Amino acid sequence: MNKTLRNAFLLLAVLFMSAACIRRDLNDPNELVRIRIKINVNAITNVTTNIRESVKPYGNNFSLWEPKIAQLDPKMMRVLVYDPRTDRLLTQSFVSNEEIDPTGTKVFSGTLGISHGDYNFLVYNFDTPTTQVTSENSENSILAYTNEISPSVKAAYMGTRGNEDEDPYADVSIRYEPEHLMVANKRDVRISPHDTLVVIETEARTVIDTYYIQIRVDGLQFASSATAVISGLSPSNHIGLNERTVDPSAAVVFEMQKGQDMEIPGENKDVLCAVFNTFGKINEISSNLFVTFNVYDTAGKLRKYTANLDTVFDSELAHLYNWLIIEDTHIVIPDPHGGQTEQSDGGFRPVVDDWDEINENIVL
Repeated sequence: MNKTLRNAFLLLAVLFMSAACIRRDLNDPNELVRIRIKINVNAITNVTTNIRESVKPYGNNFSLWEPKIAQLDPKMMRVLVYDPRTDRLLTQSFVSNEEIDPTGTKVFSGTLGISHGDYNFLVYNFDTPTTQVTSENSENSILAYTNEISPSVKAAYMGTRGNEDEDPYADVSIRYEPEHLMVANKRDVRISPHDTLVVIETEARTVIDTYYIQIRVDGLQFASSATAVISGLSPSNHIGLNERTVDPSAAVVFEMQKGQDMEIPGENKDVLCAVFNTFGKINEISSNLFVTFNVYDTAGKLRKYTANLDTVFDSELAHLYNWLIIEDTHIVIPDPHGGQTEQSDGGFRPVVDDWDEINENIVL
């Protein structure tokens, strides 16, 4: 009899344990997590605030800042869920449902099926062709970056074809400028076993800095096209930690525009100017902050003008507004046609493949 009762008891215990211990996947549709991501673009220096209104591009009615403002309007957000104990990626989702809240802020929302536990959430916009993201499987290693320019692009911009020994950027990684990347981090989110709906609210901000650069020019009508390369900048950002990489530094290349700055006194208000993005200036670097302006004149000659930017980055205008205004010197572009000026509408014109190269240093 005792043996029969013991067997019955063991059978009941097995049944109760089977009912209590149910294997649960991470993506459990019985427990929903709703995530809401606000896109904060209200105070981005030199993009949505502190624009230099006195600058007027030649031949264009649009603002130099318009392309950067358009980058602050993402269409899709990627949501990554990490285990805070192991740093490993557990699951991911894509959120594209958007609305405008009463304050005029864009808000993305979506629902994830996740079992109870502790999680870290990382969110970023998934629509940036130039800004790439890699190493997503680790929250501490996930990296946003841009690619290096190819040797052929470098040669076209900087005239370095066949002159590598004279190239000051031979050992520098020159990269494309990044688009704005809106990133949100939400750490140590606990989902309890009995929660039926968890609402996570977070705010995405850009990890990119936008600068305006300007230098005065004499003979701007003789410029056909121009680019600039700035060294001493961060090449990437560990967005899971929001930490810029600093070693080695990199350079960024971008096109310059012909324009006028109406705040410049005197008759000649001509400038070369641009609005460019970067992962940021490296604070420890003071000797590698250089800019090289590569200007093709209307005869197809490449002229290079190099300047140190240490004092410019440390100016009050740079600290307050991200404006890099080179005021102590200017570029002089001589008439390549010996006084027989070609007609121009003020805009840049295409350049020829072959060139003569002229280098000049600008002392600030």
